[in-house]
Amino acid sequence: MRLPLIIAATLAATACSQVDTGCPPGPEGTPFTLDRELTQATVDELLTQFGQTDPAKLVCEDVCHALHGEDSDRIITQTDACTLTIDGDAMGDPEAIVGTLLCEGYDDVSVCVGGRRPLGHIELPLDRPDLPTYLAHCARLEAASVLAFAQLADRLAQWRAPAALITRCRAAADEEATHAALLGALARRDGATLEPPTQRELPVDLACAALDNAIEGCVHEAWSALACAAAARDAHTSELRAIYTRLAADEAEHAQLAWDLHTWFMGQVTADQRREIEAAQQRALAELPTLARAQARHTPRALGFPGPGAARHFATALARAA
Repeated sequence: MRLPLIIAATLAATACSQVDTGCPPGPEGTPFTLDRELTQATVDELLTQFGQTDPAKLVCEDVCHALHGEDSDRIITQTDACTLTIDGDAMGDPEAIVGTLLCEGYDDVSVCVGGRRPLGHIELPLDRPDLPTYLAHCARLEAASVLAFAQLADRLAQWRAPAALITRCRAAADEEATHAALLGALARRDGATLEPPTQRELPVDLACAALDNAIEGCVHEAWSALACAAAARDAHTSELRAIYTRLAADEAEHAQLAWDLHTWFMGQVTADQRREIEAAQQRALAELPTLARAQARHTPRALGFPGPGAARHFATALARAA
């Protein structure tokens, strides 16, 4: 998969996160219940989204994650119960009720800003900030990405991963440090205060790192690259456009690195772990439009970021291409 090409094509054609992916995640957030009738049109959309032709092969939890975010900026953090029933005898009427979904668990508000966070990253709240505060928040996340790549490189060395992947992770850490410096300088110049990234200590094995890379890297970094590309094109000042042009190019390469790492990781884990990681990645892709819409609502207009509807459209196109 060539992520820079997919990102460019998505942006032209359409002219975030669970933020803490510690292993395993805890039951954070607010209890929710989703009780919904499914039309034939909805089932057809789900089949397309998950690359299936047989409704019996749709996974209840995946459907719950996909439908939960349609009218909400809240992201599921834990599913406790899920029941999916679909009538296999389709009548050809898109409006016909052909199934039901009942799922329960916990959800929370999540705004996907920036790229890869380290495992155990502690998020700070962000509520419709002004531009300097937003840039300071982004600079903090870029600094967190420095930690993420440096820690990943050290772990890959311990696991005897290919040297080229380790070298690319260390180079990515250097690039993220440059991003943090560029955004931090703008934020401080305009009066914002920068907070250093913090994280909890977590035990991390290879399967946990593989899961984190499948979501934080393959999904969220790809979205970050697309968001930066939009800012590079449409930000309100030449200074912002120049900075985000650099960020967009680097983040696209980091997303490509994530997919290359994903190929290696999938060759190291067990078959059961591989299925769990792939399912989690599909859920993250299904949730990406909700994350994108939430991010758009919290992003200052000066960055030229798409509005909530357009951001969701961008993310949907990217998720389908991934």
